[in-house]
Order: sequence, then structure tokens, then C-alpha cells
Amino acid sequence: LYSSAASDVYKRQIMMSENTKLLALLDTVIDCYLDKGEPVGSKFLNSLEAVDYAPSTLRKYLNALEKQGMVYQPYNSSGRMPTLQGLSAYLDTALAEQPEEVDFQLDTARKGLKSLVEALGEVSDGVVVGFIRNDEYYYLGINNLLRDDMIDEYSATRTIIRFIEEKKIVAFIDKKILKNKEVYYTFVNDQETLISCVYVKVDFDGYDAVLSIVWPLRVNYKKNIAILKKVLESLAH
Repeated sequence: LYSSAASDVYKRQIMMSENTKLLALLDTVIDCYLDKGEPVGSKFLNSLEAVDYAPSTLRKYLNALEKQGMVYQPYNSSGRMPTLQGLSAYLDTALAEQPEEVDFQLDTARKGLKSLVEALGEVSDGVVVGFIRNDEYYYLGINNLLRDDMIDEYSATRTIIRFIEEKKIVAFIDKKILKNKEVYYTFVNDQETLISCVYVKVDFDGYDAVLSIVWPLRVNYKKNIAILKKVLESLAH
């Protein structure tokens, strides 16, 4: 298991605060990797309007990110891919930002937890799991595992379905002390498959409930975080 911790976050902030340009470049590298699903090279980055560095400077910054353990090269002369440490720094930044606008009306889903999970399943990037602690839970979003880019991910698909159906996610989150109005993330290694999970605790009709979005590592984290922040904001009114 690999989860965020205050001390780890503090260390990463100290390390990355020395050069905000590195953090911005890391964000760009990970955005490109999540979009393309392949190592991101310096030539590709140099072609982006958002990256305004000379090739030599870009290579220097990428090497610095690699030395700090944020990215790695899966083979010689390849582009870079994010490490779990790099993804953690990326998610810490996303959690601190104002969420992007999401076309999602929570009012239509207040009839019950199941309805809320169904509404989230329509807009999220992943499998939505919702459960009331010590009670039955619902999940939706399995159809997302059947989309075109998941056809070749048969092993990951089976692992995630089993992870949900065997209620491993419930047992994992249920042990944690969660604060209200906070979005959390974690990475779980299950059956040699890395699974990402962002989740929140909400008060649902007087009961503690948990909403989470589960997926392999390559997922639209910013969108999912924005959705969960929107849920927290809407339920607070």
C-alpha cells in the first residue's frame, strides 16, 4: 500500500519549492502521460506552447526531476514516465487548486446514496464506489472498464472488479480516520496491479458515508478531484 502522509507531503513541498518551474514541468509531463499513455519525450514537450524552454534547459529540468525521483525512463533513450512519488506531488498540487468547473447537478441525486453514486458514475473517469460505514454499499461505473482504451487491459480490469466485488476497498478505507471536507488519495497494489483511488467522507442522512473513484494509475485525476470537491461543496449547503 502507498498512501499520502503529512511528513511525506512536507518533504516533497520543501524539495519542489526550490524551483516552481520544475513543479510546473512535472505537471505538464504527467498531464501528457495521462493523456497519451506512453513515455513523454523532450522533443514532444518542446513542441508544446505551454513549455517555453530551450531544449538544453528542458533536458536539464527533466534530469533534475529524474534525480528527485519524480519521473523515470522505462528504457534507455525513452521519454519519461511519472513515479508514484511524482504522481503524489501532482495530486497534492491538484488538491490545493481550485477545482475546475464540472457539469454536475447534485440536487437531482439527493434521493439516496445509490442515486448519488449513479449520478457520479455518469461524469467520473473511473469506477465509483459508495458505501455507508458498517452497512451495504453500492457501486457503478463498471461500464467504464469496457471503453476502447481498456480493451488491452484485461488483467487490470479483472483486478479492479475483484477489488470492488470482494469489498477490499471498503475494508481498506473503513480503517482510516477521515475528516469532513477533505479529498484523499491512495495507491493500492493488489494482485500486482497498481490501483488509484480518490475518496471523501460525506454525511449522508446522519450516517458516515464514503464516495470513492477507483481506476488504474492512468486516469483523469484532476477531473475526479473536481467532482468530489463539488460534491463536498454541494452537500455543505
